[in-house]
Amino acid sequence: MWRIVMRGALILGLLPLPVEACNATVTPDGAAAYNRPDIHGIAVFLPEVLENVVDSPFANLIKVVNKYYPDGRISLSIAPVRRVYLDISDQNADFRFPIMKIRDGADSQTPYQFGHEMLGKVSFVLYSNKARPLDKAAVLDMANLNKYQLAAPPTNWGFHTESVVDLERSLKMLNQGRIDGVIWAQEEADFLIRKLKLDNVHRSHFDDYPDVIFLSCNRRGTYVNQVLSKAIAAARASGELARAYAAVHQPYRDWQP
Repeated sequence: MWRIVMRGALILGLLPLPVEACNATVTPDGAAAYNRPDIHGIAVFLPEVLENVVDSPFANLIKVVNKYYPDGRISLSIAPVRRVYLDISDQNADFRFPIMKIRDGADSQTPYQFGHEMLGKVSFVLYSNKARPLDKAAVLDMANLNKYQLAAPPTNWGFHTESVVDLERSLKMLNQGRIDGVIWAQEEADFLIRKLKLDNVHRSHFDDYPDVIFLSCNRRGTYVNQVLSKAIAAARASGELARAYAAVHQPYRDWQP
């Protein structure tokens, strides 16, 4: 785990905010003060973009946000997928990432709240087997809805998916024709496809989504959402956020393995 302390020009004048209802699920606050300034985040290990918390592209992006958060320090650690996405009762995590916001109002369908400010836009790709190539239209076709066995991040896509626990394993299963598709951010999946030389995979652009953090539904989560959203907005206004995010995710690239 790393800890960074940076000073910036942002002055935060904060008032306590009410807890935002997230599907009527509220995580109890811990014993510590909800407005304590130091913030800890946990993130999923992602090939190439978040392999460590020292100098990987996503870690460097959080350092930029920390530069515009002068009231405290942000620490970061990497945890297994299940802990990051499913164990929302873990009070050691003030925020979690990465996650994409599929649609406006998605908070009401989840047991957590999304960050008010996005870090950037992430391009998601539908990976299918070359023998049975799929595109977004095929997946969303009502005649075929829930017909395909798809692996994706655990969120409400509007159709059935299985949660990806190990991206490498899911892509290998796809390459062997054991599942129909994988929906994932292009940088991490493309990296593994090239590394593992998976040549039975077909790529198709699925959609671009806001890349955000997510937080518990309690006073602590709402407080952290407020302060980090202001820091993210300030980093974006400076131009530094966009430069750092460009090392994490790029617009969709049209190529085939």
